[in-house]
Amino acid sequence: MKNDSIPPQVFLEMGGWRQPLLMVDRINNYQYGENGSIQVIKHITYNEPYMQGHFPDNPIMPGAIIAEVFGQASEYFSFLTDICDIYRQRYGVKLQSLHDICSEIERPDMRDIIRGRRAQVQGVLAAQNLKFKDIAYPGDTLEVASQLIFSDNNGFKHYSVSAHVGKRLISKGTIINYREVK
Repeated sequence: MKNDSIPPQVFLEMGGWRQPLLMVDRINNYQYGENGSIQVIKHITYNEPYMQGHFPDNPIMPGAIIAEVFGQASEYFSFLTDICDIYRQRYGVKLQSLHDICSEIERPDMRDIIRGRRAQVQGVLAAQNLKFKDIAYPGDTLEVASQLIFSDNNGFKHYSVSAHVGKRLISKGTIINYREVK
């Protein structure tokens, strides 16, 4: 694994979620730009609150929770893109990757940008069109990819998403997040 990582406290500051609804354990990769994307990891454990009641004798990851992982991964993509845009406007420096962001993350001005933008933006998972191809079980590691397809003028962002466990495709499709600046 690369040494690019976002410190846990900063990671929590970036997202609008807390336990038990924090569905992204780690951001593995981020690429800025028109064809940008994000890859995140969600470790599925037996002690997740939703596992207790979802087929207790044969627990599996609920599809609605996989959709939430897609929504959160996509919001992290949009949020990191916001951070890169703001940083470029203020300092004239292009941040193109997770490595670039991690190299600046400890700077107080970067932390101020993160906190300030999080206070400004709110959003929700608005719609989904997902196909489920396989099942994810406790003990699996879900690898989720999200790429922005387009944004419309009403605040809706459309993403192409997929989830794998190893080489097994679990789900793919499109989700739509609604974002607004407060």
